[in-house]
Amino acid sequence: MFEKLARNKYSLVLLAVYIVALYVLLNKAIVPLVVDVLDSEVFTGDPSQSGQVTEVHDDRTAMALLQCNRFVGEKFNEDVNLSFATTGYQSWDIGFGRFLIKSFVDVAEPGQPTVRKNYVCEIVHTGGDLAEQDNWELKGLALNDVKVAAGP
Repeated sequence: MFEKLARNKYSLVLLAVYIVALYVLLNKAIVPLVVDVLDSEVFTGDPSQSGQVTEVHDDRTAMALLQCNRFVGEKFNEDVNLSFATTGYQSWDIGFGRFLIKSFVDVAEPGQPTVRKNYVCEIVHTGGDLAEQDNWELKGLALNDVKVAAGP
């Protein structure tokens, strides 16, 4: 194989040029680009908003629960009576203003039995006052029927 490479007098020179060009491209373009991306805020955020691995119940998650309840309520007609859980919910602060809420709502439509729906809501606080509804963004919502609750 080396003999075939050596037959063309420019083969070894071109190979050396290609290796040097790749080395320069790597060190002058690709590595600095990767370092700039890693130093940017793409992979970081405000450390004060870092999440926790375990379930959390604090003022921030309580406000996230209220906002998730509002987003769930928007999925139903106005004539439906909704009773949201105030206890027995699960909440996680997953970091950087993101929250995961698992709870339920009892839905009573006129003339129909009450149906309990479990929901999981992923919500993001976009900044500003926690109580302000416009400062929250819904990222995902799943509603599931679980059982018929006792009627009134």
